[in-house]
Amino acid sequence: METRSGIIPMPNQVIEGQGTYLLQGEKRVAVSPNSASMLVFGYLTNALKNTAVTLKPVSPGEQADICFLADSSLADEAYTLDVTSGGIKIASNQTSAGLFYGIQSLLQLMPAGIYDTRQKYEKKIELPAIHIADAPRFSHRGAMMDVARNFQPKEEVLKFLDLMAMYKMNKFHFHLTDDQGWRIEIKKYPRLIEIGSRRSQTQVGFCDYYYPRRFDGKEQRGYYTQEDIKEIVKYASDRFITVIPEIEMPGHASAALAAYPEHSCGLGKTYVVRDYFDVFDEVYCPKEGTFRFLENVLTEVIDLFPSHYIHIGGDECPKKAWKKCEHCQVLMKREGLPDEEALQSWFIHRIEQFVNSKGRDIIGWDEILEGGLAPNATLMSWRGEKGGMEAARKKHHVIMTPGSTCYYDHYQESPEFAPLAIGGFLPLDTAYNYNPLPVELTSQEQSYIIGTQANIWGEYIQTPEHFEYMAFPRLLAMAEVQWTQPAHKDFYSFTRRLDKEFERLDYCEVNSCRNFYEVSLTGTWNSTQNVYEVTLNTFCPDAEIHYAVNDSVILASSPLYTAPVRVAEDAVIYAAVYRKGKPLGKITHKSFTINKATGNFYTCVPLPSSDKVNPGMGLSDGVRGYARELRRWVIFDADTVQMTFDLRKPISVHKAAFAFLWRPYDMLWPARVVTASVSNDGKEFTTVGNQKLTYDFSPTEGTRFPVSLSFPEALGRYVRLEFLSGGGCPRGYYHEGQPSRLAVDEIELY
Repeated sequence: METRSGIIPMPNQVIEGQGTYLLQGEKRVAVSPNSASMLVFGYLTNALKNTAVTLKPVSPGEQADICFLADSSLADEAYTLDVTSGGIKIASNQTSAGLFYGIQSLLQLMPAGIYDTRQKYEKKIELPAIHIADAPRFSHRGAMMDVARNFQPKEEVLKFLDLMAMYKMNKFHFHLTDDQGWRIEIKKYPRLIEIGSRRSQTQVGFCDYYYPRRFDGKEQRGYYTQEDIKEIVKYASDRFITVIPEIEMPGHASAALAAYPEHSCGLGKTYVVRDYFDVFDEVYCPKEGTFRFLENVLTEVIDLFPSHYIHIGGDECPKKAWKKCEHCQVLMKREGLPDEEALQSWFIHRIEQFVNSKGRDIIGWDEILEGGLAPNATLMSWRGEKGGMEAARKKHHVIMTPGSTCYYDHYQESPEFAPLAIGGFLPLDTAYNYNPLPVELTSQEQSYIIGTQANIWGEYIQTPEHFEYMAFPRLLAMAEVQWTQPAHKDFYSFTRRLDKEFERLDYCEVNSCRNFYEVSLTGTWNSTQNVYEVTLNTFCPDAEIHYAVNDSVILASSPLYTAPVRVAEDAVIYAAVYRKGKPLGKITHKSFTINKATGNFYTCVPLPSSDKVNPGMGLSDGVRGYARELRRWVIFDADTVQMTFDLRKPISVHKAAFAFLWRPYDMLWPARVVTASVSNDGKEFTTVGNQKLTYDFSPTEGTRFPVSLSFPEALGRYVRLEFLSGGGCPRGYYHEGQPSRLAVDEIELY
């Protein structure tokens, strides 16, 4: 749907009219004296404070330039907006949430310059004539901010609420407690703040990249007072956003147990606020004293947050402590619980009963399905959609938030050049194209899916600037997933609107990722033409791509990209986006390796345990892996691995090149021995090369170890490489004595 309006999220009905309305000087606004309508009036007045427009409220029925109308036929959060040459009318029902969303659409019709706080906007505001009839697709339109791992100041929370409101999001999931920090003041338990809100240092880099772990030596601390929480809740409420607090249990409890270790299973451990990121064995022990503690905590939380939902976590709860704990084992026998999974369900049921007694309901991550779902619980499905579908079939409400499409702590541009992220890859178009309603469900089952949300986990996000980079512009894509009906969604239209919206984000001082204005490079083997081709793409509309091969200087005079670039040998392609002769973003580049294996299929024995690239082609697609991120590596859990390449015809080969990844925390160790053999029929193989491999493990960070095996010229259609893995993890390293795993990247044959 193409419109001149540029509104994000796209309204569900837009009719553009003729003419314009001029907004300047004093304007009379007919507004009901009820508190909700006056709240919206105050919001609009504040939004225009930097312009030459002033607003004066008048009673309904009086002559006015802008009319706030009540229409009981409209559903909650629905609105209509009409702009004509004679004035502006916005209608909603008595809740006024729709009125607020109508205001957001109205503001997006205005020039982005009204948000420029450096100077007063003195120009006339000319609005296009338009009719909009709009309502959200989902009732739960959420975003989650994790402040437990790395504290974010209150000002950043308020700023994020402002931005959520601008894009019609209505649920703010506030992740307040975890292993690395407790961030909310609880009056009854002051040590939660005195001890749980601070740690002496924080790991440097990714959790499994360095050996041994590195730390910054800087104390990290921060929490919200109850007065801060009240301010945040009120600020959100004034923007029609509900704040849903999350108090993690029974796992992710290290910070709480560091403050109150008596609520653990004991077992002779010392409990600390964790300074690195992992899933830890420290969990709450299901003792009566623990439940009194948690109920007292939740009582204060419930008093602070009027949200109907209280999120109690429930994810990633190791059972190791419970298995060893005498109290837990006695409890399981007494309650007839067959295993520790059932004990977790019993724990969640117990907490749910308390929360229900306070007139609230719980939300939990999909692990709360294990052992049986609590009766009135709403499920937040993060490990894919399977848990959410199971819960929906059982008539439980579900919020879809699968990691592959909703985790905004994943990379959104090439990890080679991006700020540190937890891993994974979630580009803008993938985020935009997500549909939270699985086709496997019936329409009745789909009705239990009440919405979706973006999760911005904070392990590697230490500053507000980094938080905003991870959230934006993907949060705008999520807003359209949440609000707009699929029939009215179109990614090309979205990119054209987003291209303009970046100006408003800039004026709002949002540090959004700008790979929208950069080039992504993808190499593929064209089997029809028997040639390797590199495709260049950009999200940016109405732009040109200029490129060069093995030349890092890109100018407007550089070759214009019109068709895939053909590459016959190893090359680095550089590219940049231009519009009207001017560059829009930074130059990006990617290396490609072209050899006799490129584009040929292979088989693996055994099959990989993790293969996140194209199976059967990922190791011959012309792109090498890199040490920082696992996505390009094919991983095997086996002592011996065979890879057999079909070169489609007998070819002379004399060398094989490849690389292994060394990351001790992930049990990834390079191969000890490599053997090469060839065959013409794929059955009988002749060994042509064998080599024992040695490495320098003095580096203290994840390392890509390139290896090559040369051998006498050999002719064969099939080439087999056999790797003998690294064996057991060596003494003194992580996972000592356990079988190592093997990670292999691009296989090259010459």
